[in-house]
Amino acid sequence: MEVMDAPENSHDLNRDIAAMVKLITEVGPRIPEIARRMGRHKETVRYWYKKLEERDFSISARINHEALGLRRVVMKVKFGKDYVDYVKPLMFAMNELCYLVNYTKTLPEDVYVLEASIPVDYTAEYVDFVETLKQQGVFASVEYYMLDWVRNKPMQAELYDFEHGVWDFDLAALSQDNGRAPYVEPPISPRAKFDKIDLLITKELAADATRELQEIQRAIKENDGVDINYKTLCWHLSEHVEKRLLKGYRINWMGTSYDAANKRGKQRQHSFLGMDILARGVRNDEKLQLLDKIGRLPTLWFEGAGSDYYAQVAIPSESTVEGLQYLQTAMKSVSDRCSFLIADQRESIAFAISYKLFDEAAKAWKFNREEILEKFEALEAQISESAPRRADTQTR
Repeated sequence: MEVMDAPENSHDLNRDIAAMVKLITEVGPRIPEIARRMGRHKETVRYWYKKLEERDFSISARINHEALGLRRVVMKVKFGKDYVDYVKPLMFAMNELCYLVNYTKTLPEDVYVLEASIPVDYTAEYVDFVETLKQQGVFASVEYYMLDWVRNKPMQAELYDFEHGVWDFDLAALSQDNGRAPYVEPPISPRAKFDKIDLLITKELAADATRELQEIQRAIKENDGVDINYKTLCWHLSEHVEKRLLKGYRINWMGTSYDAANKRGKQRQHSFLGMDILARGVRNDEKLQLLDKIGRLPTLWFEGAGSDYYAQVAIPSESTVEGLQYLQTAMKSVSDRCSFLIADQRESIAFAISYKLFDEAAKAWKFNREEILEKFEALEAQISESAPRRADTQTR
């Protein structure tokens, strides 16, 4: 008969959950393996894990986009006047046709931040394609930010109070160096070999990594029409996906998650002020300083850098003023080239990687500019036809 561990006080419980979270970011939500590494009983670790579920902390894979031969292009855009009411269908089309992985509406202006994870070899062609959409009136303006690498920062669980569901850190202390070592930019992962099965598994883990493999197997069959043998699935997961295509796993402490069964996103309102931070043309010393200063924030959610810099930060609602003051100081060296944009989480969607654009026969990503423009023109024609009818309805 298995013996339970002794009861824990609040401090010990927080410490143990934080240790469990660190292991989840490395191996995923594998209770038996985490229990083995921690030297604790499985039921005890399962009890801790339920504390995460109570907070709606979903778990998903962190995709290594560089290993997939992809780079991130971030675009700050305004939509043309004839398209402002059709943003969502346009964004879904861009995910299907041309590598869009995320879009966010920002406040108070109608500015959108679009993120595309595009094949490195097609960077120039992609910019030319977006410029063509601008000429056609889809976009009124576009600013580009080029990133060589991106990452979701692992949760600093030791600074989170799991009992009360709040972050517990001192913003003032973050500004102090205290002998901190100089920041070094992370290396860019080399391209890896992969196939369509690897991509199918990767995109499912990125949506929800808490499911059993049998559930992922069924989801791929139902959604993509590919029936993967279970042993083949396990082999691709362990030998290709986890070794080559993932940077680990992330705990979604913001409470936003994806319901794979209903194919809908869930959002927690009013807990955080979401900020998109963009800086253009950063020198290497400026970039390292930004990576250091912004990287100290426990509530940094996403970050990337190259010739430009981009970060997504969530400021706890009770620390809004202090958080904004910290960011203002941290970005002082690039204040003439940076933008602070408040994210409207209600008008933000993260998509799966555009895995359907991988050519299995050629073992390469595809980007046929003329074919994509032709499909966009058909979509634009539909929008043009529906616009007058919508105007009539509003008038009535």
